Amino acid sequence: MQIKAILKAGAAAAALACAFNASAAQFIVPPHYSVELVDGDTSNFNFDKDTRAINLSAGRHQIVVLFENTFGTSTEKRLVQASNPIVIEITNMPADASYTFDYAQPNSLKGAEQYARTQKITLTKADGSALSEAEAYYYILASESGFSILRDYRQDLMSLNRLYAPKFVAGSDRTIGMTSYGAPSITADAFAGTSSQPQNITMSAPMTSYEQESNLATSSTSGGAVSSASPALRQLVSLYESADSETKLQFVKYVMSH
Repeated sequence: MQIKAILKAGAAAAALACAFNASAAQFIVPPHYSVELVDGDTSNFNFDKDTRAINLSAGRHQIVVLFENTFGTSTEKRLVQASNPIVIEITNMPADASYTFDYAQPNSLKGAEQYARTQKITLTKADGSALSEAEAYYYILASESGFSILRDYRQDLMSLNRLYAPKFVAGSDRTIGMTSYGAPSITADAFAGTSSQPQNITMSAPMTSYEQESNLATSSTSGGAVSSASPALRQLVSLYESADSETKLQFVKYVMSH
């Protein structure tokens, strides 16, 4: 009898787990797109590379994806990457929802290069029906500094007061934890070495649609002027962009080793 009770309890737990997974919200990332940010996190988000699904909780979400892949024939193959990522703003996702987006997927090198310049997409539910702007909308996150392999999308959104990062903890408030191997560890944030920490980095849920908020480049959802990057950062970016390829490579190696 005791064994039967244990088996029944195990079956009930398994059924509950299956029901929970089945009702979990998901965002399906289409082919040729990589995930760059999920709610301010650059890693440790629940992304299944096999199904290309990001498992999400119900509620507000912000997802940043970048178009990049290798296209062309065996004799002419090249990596194509969009200069700017797409930011997807989900206002209030239901617990059992499944969202994605549809676009004209290129099947040639020329088609991929052309699409990377336009990036016209349609946000939809998993069944193919279009999402309303009240449910979700998107925009292309451009930068005055142009294309850069060192570009930080989290800081770009932060400079526009558009970053949604509910789990973000300022560096001064972080404590030592443990790695999966049992070693003590603490993670410095992206602003280590700067004179001040950013304020108000978590953007509130948008109360207006994309159509209503037409001036994305110069205003925030809460109103007021958008803060720009610091002069030191702009100077550093300018120096990097004006350097030759060998100097850029040496700079990247330096940054990666420190």
